[in-house]
Amino acid sequence: MSFFRLFKGSFPFYYGWAIVGAAFVEHIFAVGLHNSQGVFFKPMLADFGWTRAMLSGAFAVASLLMGGLAPLTGALADRYGPRRFIAMQALSMMAGYILLSRVGALWQVYLIFILFLGLGRSAGMGSIIPTIPRWFEAKRGLSQGLVQAGGGLGTIILPPLVAYLILSRDWRFAFVVSGILVGMATLLAAWVYRRRPQDLGLLPDGKTASDLLDQSSSESKGHAASRVHPAGKALDLRQALTTRSLWQLFAVAATAGFSHQLITVHLVPHATDKGFSTATAAIFMSVLGIANMLGKLTMGVVSDYIGRQRALMICLGTAASLLLWLTVAEEMWAFYLFAAIYGFAYGGWMPLFPTFTADLFGVRSLGVIYGTVSAANAVGAASGVFLGGYVFDVTHSYVIAFVLAAAFLALGVGLLASLRRPREQVI
Repeated sequence: MSFFRLFKGSFPFYYGWAIVGAAFVEHIFAVGLHNSQGVFFKPMLADFGWTRAMLSGAFAVASLLMGGLAPLTGALADRYGPRRFIAMQALSMMAGYILLSRVGALWQVYLIFILFLGLGRSAGMGSIIPTIPRWFEAKRGLSQGLVQAGGGLGTIILPPLVAYLILSRDWRFAFVVSGILVGMATLLAAWVYRRRPQDLGLLPDGKTASDLLDQSSSESKGHAASRVHPAGKALDLRQALTTRSLWQLFAVAATAGFSHQLITVHLVPHATDKGFSTATAAIFMSVLGIANMLGKLTMGVVSDYIGRQRALMICLGTAASLLLWLTVAEEMWAFYLFAAIYGFAYGGWMPLFPTFTADLFGVRSLGVIYGTVSAANAVGAASGVFLGGYVFDVTHSYVIAFVLAAAFLALGVGLLASLRRPREQVI
């Protein structure tokens, strides 16, 4: 039973905002715990004696599986609706984190990341985020920014909480608590979610029939705004794959994923390598989370006015410069500065990818199209997290990995600068 049925169809505000709220709560725990992986890193290495590349490989494999399955789960969510896949994410992630508390060998870590965490996140990736643009058009950037701000809030709250649980008990106990929290939050989202407003007799943005008549009249007079639907006719996956713009977006998503996952997993180990305590390094992640949340809220709204493409270029370019800054950062203030500005930049680009995808290709097949974009992001993320660990094992430093990530982001800015709308060119 959804909130809508609970209130017998009479909801005090547009039901789309209830879906935004549910996704916000889900992101607090799903994304917040994902961004807390680095806090678990050294305690597990200390107990088992694994290298950083060995443990990073588990995160990388999960990212590849998550991305590889995202087009499939997106296509299924397009067809059957998102609720059952969100429930699948809830149960898979709950089981995965609880099972991680019982591991005794590296192969068990890999198996759990593959079968539970990778599978669970792919189910959510293809259903939670692509649903939001179906409910909003004019407020697409704002609504997506609010949803993904939940991940920023989770990055503020969860790393210090995980660090506290590890220091007060151990990392095994922290995994159990994590599993219970993410499972409950995601089941809430599954209960609230519905596929599209039309299924409940509603219209996007809470519009009424008279609003549509007014819009139609305005368009007939030549005053239609192109900002909301710049791509024209909605495309299916087969049509989208024939456009150069989708392949460029793939590449940009991969560069963003490389940088994002590299920092998510390796910032805490890098900070402790520089002499900071685990608790202080977790605070760096919280600062990054605060800035992340502000970036999502700010750039989501800004993109409604300046365009998703330009906003993405600003975010990726800023993050590239901050990665170079991190290669020379030594003092505490320098790490705080990195966390604040980089967090704002990478937080800012997170809501832009699904909304930009919707702007370019429409919402008819958004689940599967955004799923394929997410697959590219996951390939980049897997490469970033593994290469970060490998580079450290070989050079005892993250400098080369940070410089490479900055170069990839600069490449992403160049690709965005040359990206054209699908209706303007086809390959």
